[in-house]
Amino acid sequence: MHDARVGIFGAAGAVGSAAAFALALTGVRRLVLADAATPRLAAQRIDLEALAATLPGLDVRSGGVDALAGCDAIVACAAVPHRDGAPRAAFLAENATILAPLAQAIELLDGERTPTLLLVSNPVDALATLLARRLGERAHVVGHTLNDTLRLRVAVARVRACDPADVEAWSVGEHGPLAVPLLSRVRICGQRVELTPRERERVRAEVGDWYARWQELGTGRTTQWSSGWGVAAVVRALLRGDPRPWPVSTALDGAWGVDGVHLTAPALLGPGEAPRVLPWTIDPAERAAVRTAAGAVAAACDELATVHGGAR
Repeated sequence: MHDARVGIFGAAGAVGSAAAFALALTGVRRLVLADAATPRLAAQRIDLEALAATLPGLDVRSGGVDALAGCDAIVACAAVPHRDGAPRAAFLAENATILAPLAQAIELLDGERTPTLLLVSNPVDALATLLARRLGERAHVVGHTLNDTLRLRVAVARVRACDPADVEAWSVGEHGPLAVPLLSRVRICGQRVELTPRERERVRAEVGDWYARWQELGTGRTTQWSSGWGVAAVVRALLRGDPRPWPVSTALDGAWGVDGVHLTAPALLGPGEAPRVLPWTIDPAERAAVRTAAGAVAAACDELATVHGGAR
């Protein structure tokens, strides 16, 4: 991973800067930073450059989207500022426009290389679907949705009074109100557990209300540290491979009866390839909920493509 070049589009923002820091600490030595906020971008680069004194070989550069297109992996965090009270879906048209120049730069590679594009901007499933439709085989488009699974594990730990690190639980479907917590597949300390109806209700309430509680704080910001750590962890798995599954938004290709859109599913990640979805057996209600999420994402993409011409 030391030799891989990782670019960050939106590197001057909260998530992009946290991701750059986490990537440097986890072994990425060649970073390319891009952002429209030129002074802040320069400040981020200067700040990170100092770490070369303790991280041998660290090379931090800034550039435009053309420089990003030459990277092995590209993290797309660029987005309009978060607006408290607005659902993630409200940012689709604006963020599709912001990401369009990056898509064009990847298209201009004309097959010279196939970068992995890790999308963080929201609504991540719809944007990943649109970019995958546009780029086809020119890039492996993956959506970053790890936070949903992390929050679910914390919620399960609270109702079971255990350490969140001992919980294995997965959130699939949409990154948004149609997320599907797989409460039929919860494990604690490696052992399968059956949550009571009351425990399931409490877990669903905690994860279902998370976004509203966050917005009530009125900070006007998105999550930073968990997203930054998560980006670095997923990029590491994408570049080096990992025998463990990761929850990412990817093409389901028929899994759970879903095709044509990106949604979160457990997948095996590795260098130079699309995520390999693990179509676990889930209960019928969870499967139906995933298909509902797929319908909502497909409808949002189709509406944008009709009205605005998609992510172009």
